[in-house]
Amino acid sequence: MNRPPSSESRFRGSELGIDECQSGPCQNGATCGDRIGYFICDCPAGYDGELCEHDVDECQSQPCHNGGQCVDEINRFRCDCSHTGFVGDHCETEILECDSNPCQNNATCMERVKGYECLCWEGYSGIHCETDENECSEKPCDNGGLCLELSKQSYYGTEPEFDNKFSYSQAAGYLCRCQPGFTGSNCSVNIDECESWPCLNGGTCIDLINGFLCSCASGYTGVGCSININECEDNPCKNGASCEDGVADYFCICPPAAQDGTIWGGKNCSVKLVGCLEHSCQNRAECIPLYNEESHSYTCKCKPGFVGENCSTPTTFSFLGQGYIMYDSPLSNESYLSNASVRFRTTLPDMVLMYRGDEETFLILELYNGFLYTQMKGNGRLFQLVIGDHKVNDGHWHNVEVDVISNLFLKISLSHDGCSNGFCSRKRQVIGGFNPYLPESFSSVFIGGLGQEALIKNTLSQQNFTGCLEDLVIDLFTRLPRNFSSGQSFGMELGCSKAELCHPNPCQNGAKCIDLWSSFTCECIRPYKGPTCMQEYVAGTFFWEGNPSHAYFELNQDLGTSFNVSGFIRTLKSDGLLLQISHGAIPYFSIYLNNSWVHIETPSAEPLVFKKNVSDGMKYFISISFREGNVTVTELQQEVYLGKLPPVTINKGDTVHVGGLATTDSTMFWGGFFKGCLQDVRINNYHLEFFPAEEINAQETLYLGNNTNVTQNCISDDVCHQGPCRNGGNCSVTWNDFVCSCPANFTGKTCEEPIWCERYPCSTDSTCLDVPNGFVCLANASFQGHSSAVFTPIISQERDLTSISLTFRTRDRDAILLQASLNVDSVLIAIQEGYLFIDLQSGNNVDGVQLNETIEVADAIWHRVVISMERATKANSQWTFQLDDSAQKAFRWEGDLNFLRNNISIILAEDYTGCLGTVSIGGIYLPFTDHVLPQQDQFIRKSDALELGCRGADVCTERPCLHDGTCQDIFNSFSCVCRTGWNGQRCEINIDDCKSSPCLHGFCMDLEANYQCSCETGYAGRNCDININDCQHHQCLNGGICVDGVNSYTCKCPTNFAGTYCQWPYPPEQCNKNFTCLNGGKCDSGIWGANCTCRPGFSGRRSTVQPQCSPFLLLELQYL
Repeated sequence: MNRPPSSESRFRGSELGIDECQSGPCQNGATCGDRIGYFICDCPAGYDGELCEHDVDECQSQPCHNGGQCVDEINRFRCDCSHTGFVGDHCETEILECDSNPCQNNATCMERVKGYECLCWEGYSGIHCETDENECSEKPCDNGGLCLELSKQSYYGTEPEFDNKFSYSQAAGYLCRCQPGFTGSNCSVNIDECESWPCLNGGTCIDLINGFLCSCASGYTGVGCSININECEDNPCKNGASCEDGVADYFCICPPAAQDGTIWGGKNCSVKLVGCLEHSCQNRAECIPLYNEESHSYTCKCKPGFVGENCSTPTTFSFLGQGYIMYDSPLSNESYLSNASVRFRTTLPDMVLMYRGDEETFLILELYNGFLYTQMKGNGRLFQLVIGDHKVNDGHWHNVEVDVISNLFLKISLSHDGCSNGFCSRKRQVIGGFNPYLPESFSSVFIGGLGQEALIKNTLSQQNFTGCLEDLVIDLFTRLPRNFSSGQSFGMELGCSKAELCHPNPCQNGAKCIDLWSSFTCECIRPYKGPTCMQEYVAGTFFWEGNPSHAYFELNQDLGTSFNVSGFIRTLKSDGLLLQISHGAIPYFSIYLNNSWVHIETPSAEPLVFKKNVSDGMKYFISISFREGNVTVTELQQEVYLGKLPPVTINKGDTVHVGGLATTDSTMFWGGFFKGCLQDVRINNYHLEFFPAEEINAQETLYLGNNTNVTQNCISDDVCHQGPCRNGGNCSVTWNDFVCSCPANFTGKTCEEPIWCERYPCSTDSTCLDVPNGFVCLANASFQGHSSAVFTPIISQERDLTSISLTFRTRDRDAILLQASLNVDSVLIAIQEGYLFIDLQSGNNVDGVQLNETIEVADAIWHRVVISMERATKANSQWTFQLDDSAQKAFRWEGDLNFLRNNISIILAEDYTGCLGTVSIGGIYLPFTDHVLPQQDQFIRKSDALELGCRGADVCTERPCLHDGTCQDIFNSFSCVCRTGWNGQRCEINIDDCKSSPCLHGFCMDLEANYQCSCETGYAGRNCDININDCQHHQCLNGGICVDGVNSYTCKCPTNFAGTYCQWPYPPEQCNKNFTCLNGGKCDSGIWGANCTCRPGFSGRRSTVQPQCSPFLLLELQYL
């Protein structure tokens, strides 16, 4: 460091120019400045003193902080920050040891002076938490459990005990994967498998390791004792009995008695029951044999109406509507406070079966309207039950029971085939009526009726019983009718005597017979009457042979504002007065015919109309109900509400007019006189008799005031009197009409119309069809694309054309079948690209209607298309379109087809190849034949004659089918029936018979309708499917078995032979040990053992074989 000028060192010397710096006085590299008589040292940085001999101490200011050691250097200092935890020139910056992330396993790093501290998660240790403590090292899991450390991150998401996410906060510790049968954190707990009670049906559970054992109760087996041992498996039941398995037991259901009467019983149905061989059961009772501990006996099952050990005591008794039984039955039973049951049989709907109690407190069982009712009253409260599902007055036996049981429930039960499971019941609580027991008055019991007026008024039926009763049980005790004294029984008869009054049915003409037990009545169907409905209310014929007729009656009762008018009507006249009620000369209720419909009218209102044609000569029953102005008509059991009219009131003294009025003029206002028949006319239930008997019931018949020209019975005019049938027809009278039997050539109501087709007007290539006032000859026509048919109409302008029908057959994919146009109106039926297309233009609809069918029609099959209008007189009518039998398609079109009856040309089959069948417009045919037709409305053909019949081109002449195929003409096209081995449209393709690979082990060569296999070696057969049996000529020796292979065989040798053909003994024989060649043969040892090379003239394994005869000299050779 340079000293500043003020501190420069000066040394004086001679002023004679002596260089005071020559001696180098300045130290430490200072610069010496010579002066006169002195020098100055300019010290370098870091030094001071006159001669710069002192090193400046930069540490004197203590620049190092935080315990750093200051090291003085030349012109500077250096801070040694070692072991301070700080860095920087002055040790001023603390070192952050945690920035280097020294802590592992997600531990928290805490900064410390001169270091850091790692705060480890539980389960980790070490300065840097680098050690994962092994919690499994001490084998905490008992009973063979597998210890899994929570800190093993590889377990998470892979082992079932660990979820997908690892957390260091939860990494301390372990989990034990216990062996089956153990649980707990350390697998120390043996799971009690018996805790869930797995042993069923009383089985005892024994806990095991990872399981349990059930000690089953008798009769059960299985792991959980859930299987009921089937004791029937051993078929213990004999003689055809069926076995029902029980619990540790079985039950045999013995078969019914055999044809010879044999009955089996006992535990196994093995004992022949003989208890009924000599029994005393009476009255058709069923004898049931019994068997108990080798003892035979029987019991009698009584039929209804009998009781007793032998069913000898009858229980049946009867009443005829006047009798009853009265006796006392003290209440003693605790469960059933009151009980009564009885079988009964009756045909009457209203009657008392039982009454218990007195006038104020009672229990009633009775029939009302044919249904069973029970009523119970106590403390002024009335309770009622009814079984309203089934009527029981049908003459059959029925069993009913009524009980008042504990907790005061009233219950009624009925045995009936119509009930579910044959049993119906109703029940309700009657608390509040009785507290808490039934009163003593209930001990009084009446059966079949009551003898006291005060009691019978409590009933609904108000009638004593008529019919039969049996098996009477009161308070659980059977009451026998013979045991009732004369003071208890009144009008009772023992037994049940009942004649079948309605079988066979004595009532005639479909009437219903009502059985009144001791008599019958017939419920007649109108118009019949009389005791057996044999008679008929006399019908009246009005306006017979044109004579005006009418009748009137005087009302002898007020009928008020609600009444009914009914009766039978038969007429062919569409107008006329049927019935009118008047007060004096003023009518106020009228029924008349107008345009064949029934009209009902009261003053000051438009009439109501029943819109049904009743003027067709048939007999109709009409019932008109008038209820304070509301009018309903019933006909054929169909009720129709017509509406409402101003109410009217029918009073006594008013007059009823039938068929007309006194004068013609007054009658004409209502359509004139009625012509036809009226029968069984009634107002309410009052009969209007046109021909009353001498003695009439004034309660049922109105007084006839006058009968003018009404003819008795329903008779017809003689309508054949004037000979209406023409052309020799015979007239037969029907009813007010006639029918003509016409000659063969005529038809019509009066035989006025000729039957044209009977005269054979059509040629043989067409079919005649009769149409109104004429005929038409129908035939198919063929078109070849260059001809067409043109028609013009001759049709009345009064006739509406509402349809077009057309049949065709073609393969032409684009052609016109029918077209016509006039001004803006047009119709087009065509085939476009094989599909039907229809275009209609008419009326105000500018766009018209276009229909595109989706069914292919160019298929040489006959098709029929129909377009029809639903209502010809209605603008914007609904139309329908139908092709063949497909569903109709509806569309709305404002136009019509009437323009086709004007001066127009209708063109058929334009540019068309195919056939047309019947074509009609508005039901008028367009014929293809040349016949003059007599009818007024027709279409005239203007074009040339057509080719009749349906014929296509001769497509088979040129023999299009190859390889002798048969050509079949399918209308303007052909199909080929190919010979076997050929196919294709023209039989041009030879079928590859090898395509199916028939040769299993060989090469296939295709032939015509055939193939030939060239088999691989070892195979044979048509399909090379047979492996040739190479063992057929095998050479296996010494008992070797030949095993066939493919083109080879192998020999399966016995244990003491070997070699390809089993020709070598095994183990191999050795020369001079156990094998010797004879006759000079030479022994050689090979892999299969010893073998002989024989001298000439010998052969065989041991050279033992010599030829039998040799003409040559044997030359003996010596083998050395």
